Amino acid sequence: MRVIVLGGSGTYPRPGEACNGFLIQESGADILLDFGTGCMANLLKTVDFTRLDAVVISHMHVDHYLDLYPLFYAMRFHLDKPWGLPLYAPRGALATMGKIMGEDSRAYLERVFTPYDLQVGESFRAGPLQVQCYPAFHPVEAFCLRLETVDGPARTLGYSGDTAPCPGLVEAARGVDLFLCEATMINSFAEHAHGHMTSAGAGQAAREAGAARLVLTHIWPTFDREQSRSEAAEAYDGPVDVALQDMILDI
Repeated sequence: MRVIVLGGSGTYPRPGEACNGFLIQESGADILLDFGTGCMANLLKTVDFTRLDAVVISHMHVDHYLDLYPLFYAMRFHLDKPWGLPLYAPRGALATMGKIMGEDSRAYLERVFTPYDLQVGESFRAGPLQVQCYPAFHPVEAFCLRLETVDGPARTLGYSGDTAPCPGLVEAARGVDLFLCEATMINSFAEHAHGHMTSAGAGQAAREAGAARLVLTHIWPTFDREQSRSEAAEAYDGPVDVALQDMILDI
């Protein structure tokens, strides 16, 4: 399994970067895991968007799904009509997207995307990966996700989405090979986390889950990423990295 970081900024992008978004590659399949502000341009540097196999969105906050709009229009007006892309997202995702679209565009949403609702406790097959949904703790319906290979050697990825510390986060990351965990706030800003993780909290969750490797993402753009990494490393004794744009993580 390969994870390509399309963006790792939290809430709004750092200059020249993008918000949270990852391209997961496994057994010839290409799957998007969140697709925030700026991710489309980075996707286009990597793969042909018409060959995507699925999109998984952890929750409907714009820094995690906004670039579904340029993806939609690229597919909507493509001469080959590469429509029907499976979109796994919280309930009402297309209705949410359609609120700022014209009537003509809204009419094509369910033709370009084939929507499937994420549900706590359920799993689904996205290409060659099995995805398990766990409840996150966030102001909107949100999910922590666990991705596992179906065939060949077992490889596992845990993804926090956006969440405060909660049991679902730890279960999603239980024993995974790689844990992508948001670390929006440095420790001194913990009181402002509001449904997010601190860097120390990410480290603590990785330690409790027994994750083999921790990669921090969704760091607030004005914070020093090395400080975030250092604070997480104080709480977790495994390898800790920060998700940098264009980084390739092999599992």
